[in-house]
Amino acid sequence: MTTRLNITQVLQQRIIVGDGAFGTQLYEKGIPLSVCYDHLNITQPEIVIQLHQEYLDVGAELLETNTFGANRWKLQQYNLADSVRAINRRGAELALQCAQGAAWVAGSIGPLGRMEQEMISDDQKAEIFSEQAQGLLEGGVDLFILETFSSLADLLIALKAVKALQNIPTIAQLVFTDSGKTIDGESALGAFFKLKQAGADIVGANCGIGPNGILKVLKNTAIKIDLPISAFPNAGFPERRDDRMMYLASTEYLTETAVELVKAGVNLIGGCCGIGPAAIKAIKNAVSGLQSALKQPIDPAAFVEIAAPPAFQEQIVSQSHLRVLLTRRKVISVELDPPKTLHIVNTLEGARILKQTGADVISIAENPLAVTRLSNVALARIIQKEVGIETIVHLTGRDRNLIGMQSELMGMAIEGIHNILAVTGDPPSRGKEERVKGVFDLRSYELISLLQRFNQGQNVDGDDLKAQTMFTIGAAFNPNTQNMAIQVKRMREKIERGAQFFQTQPVYSKEKVDQLLELTHDLSIPIFLGILPLVSSRNAEFLHNEFPGISIPADIREKMRNAGEHGIEQGIELAWELIEYAYPSFAGIYIMPPFNKYQIAVELIKRIRRRFGVE
Repeated sequence: MTTRLNITQVLQQRIIVGDGAFGTQLYEKGIPLSVCYDHLNITQPEIVIQLHQEYLDVGAELLETNTFGANRWKLQQYNLADSVRAINRRGAELALQCAQGAAWVAGSIGPLGRMEQEMISDDQKAEIFSEQAQGLLEGGVDLFILETFSSLADLLIALKAVKALQNIPTIAQLVFTDSGKTIDGESALGAFFKLKQAGADIVGANCGIGPNGILKVLKNTAIKIDLPISAFPNAGFPERRDDRMMYLASTEYLTETAVELVKAGVNLIGGCCGIGPAAIKAIKNAVSGLQSALKQPIDPAAFVEIAAPPAFQEQIVSQSHLRVLLTRRKVISVELDPPKTLHIVNTLEGARILKQTGADVISIAENPLAVTRLSNVALARIIQKEVGIETIVHLTGRDRNLIGMQSELMGMAIEGIHNILAVTGDPPSRGKEERVKGVFDLRSYELISLLQRFNQGQNVDGDDLKAQTMFTIGAAFNPNTQNMAIQVKRMREKIERGAQFFQTQPVYSKEKVDQLLELTHDLSIPIFLGILPLVSSRNAEFLHNEFPGISIPADIREKMRNAGEHGIEQGIELAWELIEYAYPSFAGIYIMPPFNKYQIAVELIKRIRRRFGVE
C-alpha cells in the first residue's frame, strides 16, 4: 500500500484501522497540561515522532498529525497565533517522515472552542480553519480529519473552508450527546446527509460518549448513508485519581465494541482520548479480515426525520406576572442584594416597603463582584412567599457547571421563580484565584439559549422535560463603553437566542440615554434603564474607578464632591433628574439602591408615581 491510493477507494474494499489518542498519550509521557501540545512539533519533535512510530508499530494505517488545537484562536493563549502555518506544516512533515508510505497522514483539525464573548462571525471562523489547513497542505498531508466537533454548523463551516483550498479526501466527525444528537439538535443521519452534501468523503463520530455511546449512534445509521463511516471512540468516561485522569475501559471491552461497530457498518476505526497503542493493536487484530455491513442507503430526498410522538407537554402552571406587566405598562424594578450573613430580616422588610410603595419586582443579584452572599435563589423563594412580590433572579455561569445549572432551573420552575437575568458573572479576584475558580460552563449567550430550550420543554441534550417552563428571560446591557454599537450588536445576538427584556448597567448622563435610544430605536424589546443613585463623593469615585461596567461623568463626580455631607440628597436629585428625562422612553426603570438603602428607592418610586401617575 502506498499513500497514493485514495483512502476512500480502499475503504470500499476493507476495514482500515487508524491511530489512537495523542494528547492523553503525551500526558502519559510526562508532558504537563500547561504546555501547548501542538507546539511540541517544533520544540520537541522527537516525542511526536516516537508516538507516531508506536502507532505504526502496532499496525495503524492512518496517522493523525499532532495539530488538533493548532488554530489561531487556540494558539493565541500561548502567544503563538503567528505560528499557525509553521506548527501545522511541521506536524504534517513529522507524520509523513514516520509514515514512509506505510500509512495515510491525516491533517487533524479540531473545533475552535469557546468564543461567545467575542462573537466571531462564520466568515472569521472559516478564515481560521483555512489558515490551519493551508499549513497542513504545505506539509503534504494526504487527507484532512475534522474531528470532535459538537456543533454541526461549525463542522460545515470547517468542511467548506478546507474543501475550498484543495479537494483532498476529508473525514468529518461529530461528537454526539447521550440522546444521539448534535448540540444543534440534529440526528446522526440528518447530520451525515448534510455533511455528504457539503462534500465530506467520510463521516462519523468520535470522542464524547464512549464506545457504547458511539455504537448506539451508529448502529442503525451507518448502513443508511452511501459513504464510508468512521468511529474513533474515547475509552469511556475518565476517573480522577489524585491529579491524573484515568480511562478505565478494558482492552477486551474496547475490542468487542470495535467488532460490533464494524458489524454495524463502520469502515474506518481508531481511538480517541484514553486509547493508546496497546488498544489499537488489539483492535487491529480483532477486526482484521472482517467485512463491514453492506450498505442499504436511503435517498436523502426521501429522508424525513420522524420524531417520537411528543409526550404530553404541560406548562408549569403559574406564569410570570412581569411578563404580563411588560405588555401593559411601564415597570419599576428595584435591586436588593442578598446579605453576607444569615440575617434576612432587613432585606424582607425592605422588600415589603418597596412593594407597598409601588415597586413591581425585586431584582436579586448573585454574588456580585464574586463575593459570597446568601443564595439569591433561596432569597427569591422567601420573598415571593413571604412578601408576595415577584423577583428577577440573576443567574451567573460563574458559579455552576452545566449539570448544576439545569438542576437549579428545574427547581426554580417548579417553585414558581420565572424571571431570570442571564449573566456571565464577575470573575473571582486575583487574590482568590488560588482557592476559587469560576466555572463558566455557560456564559450569558449560552445561558439564554438554555433557558429558551427549557421553555420549549427540553434540556441541553434535547431530552424531554415532560413540561415547558415559563421563564421570562432577561439579559444585561452595558452602555458604558466607548463603542456602544458593539454592545447593541451583542444585544441583537441575545435577542436571537431568546432574550425577552434587558436591564442596563447604571447610566449617569442624558447624553448616554440619548445614544442608547438612538442605537436601539428599531428594537421592540423592553429595556429597563439602570439607575444607581450615588450617596457620597467617595462612593462615586469607587464606582467610576473600580466597579466593572460603570462610568460616571466628571461633572457628576464634581457635584458629588461639592455636596459634602449632603451626598445622599444630591445623589437622589441627580438620579431623579435622569429618571424624569428618560422614563417616558423606556419599558421600565431598574433602581439599584447602594448598600441596600432601599429608602432611596422608596423616595424615587414616590416621585415617579407623583410625576407620571399610577398606570
